Amino acid sequence: MKSKKYDIEKMCRTCEHAELLVDTDAVLCERKGIVRADGVCRKFIYDVLKRVPPKNNVSAPKLDYVDIDDVK
Repeated sequence: MKSKKYDIEKMCRTCEHAELLVDTDAVLCERKGIVRADGVCRKFIYDVLKRVPPKNNVSAPKLDYVDIDDVK
């Protein structure tokens, strides 16, 4: 479900009330206990600091080694 205010996907993973559990696809919610990370409830509050930005697939260009003594 998309949030109208932020145009983000509502998920427990990005909720202010939830903390991710190590090596699982679950979160520990202050309100509901242990729930799935892609779940959502009515108490959802978006936390900007939990957002994971998409990876940039642009790689750095390959540079050639140039000896500065050879440059004129």
